[in-house]
Amino acid sequence: MDEKAFHDRLGQYHNVLFLCHKNADVDSLGSAYALMRLFGGTVGVEDSLSTMAGMLAERLKMNVAIKPDPSAFDLTVVVDTSSLSQTGYARLDKCAAIDHHEPGDLKCEFSLARRASSTAELVFGVYEASGARLDADLAFALLLAIVTDTGHFHYAHAGTFMATAKIIEQGGIQFSSVLDFLAQVPTDISSRIAVLKAASRLAMTREGDHLIVTTKVSSFGANAAASLVGLGADVAFAGSDLDGEIRVSGRVRRGIELDLAALFNEAGKQFGGSGGGHAAAAGLAIPGNVDIDKVLEACVAETIKRLKR
Repeated sequence: MDEKAFHDRLGQYHNVLFLCHKNADVDSLGSAYALMRLFGGTVGVEDSLSTMAGMLAERLKMNVAIKPDPSAFDLTVVVDTSSLSQTGYARLDKCAAIDHHEPGDLKCEFSLARRASSTAELVFGVYEASGARLDADLAFALLLAIVTDTGHFHYAHAGTFMATAKIIEQGGIQFSSVLDFLAQVPTDISSRIAVLKAASRLAMTREGDHLIVTTKVSSFGANAAASLVGLGADVAFAGSDLDGEIRVSGRVRRGIELDLAALFNEAGKQFGGSGGGHAAAAGLAIPGNVDIDKVLEACVAETIKRLKR
């Protein structure tokens, strides 16, 4: 459905949980916050917030429910994912979704799902459809979400810049306030250690002029994959085995014609999990006892097939 239909349908519910994906990032949390401000309700996450999202919650003085019980709400709106495994819950009986990734496996009452640079852009569209305007806190949350999810506009589209201009104007904020906030985010030493270990453990495959690398880490897979692309890889996969769940983060160098979201979506079906994300940055989650090396090998094989195609 479009933004107006989503707004009208969601407005029929009173006790709503806006559920972020696991280890919620700024796009998920900022979007959930904006929806909560518009409709009322509760913002929650099954496990935790990322470092930056935690800083945003503190700045906005948000109360985020950790491991809320979805059955206590009339409706659960899953924000920034349409994959059940990425919510952290085994089932969600009555839910809706708002998401900008590839379609997932959630069985929703209704949804607003469209490919965009960020979920925050879709949420801003809901505000426009409702006629509501942003205050400074709302504008800051949505702008920060857009900036971080587009890699500082590296993956932005024309509509992203149009929405950004409107958000800044309505909220009466300065773009520099977001840059100042980002400058305060601490660099986690554990993340740096994980990145260095990832580099030391990498395996490389060459396909023509393309370099595809894989590595295994215990945490910070997204940072590891992004860093390996920064070191020279065209495509990087960082896998981890956490509590019986295989997770793979993938990144693609700019200019490489490869849709990681589609690739991970297919891999998820192959191994009984789910995957999705952006074309150049995506994730895969596979529950159960699966060999992580086989998953990484399958990702490389599918990458080669798609690059040849």
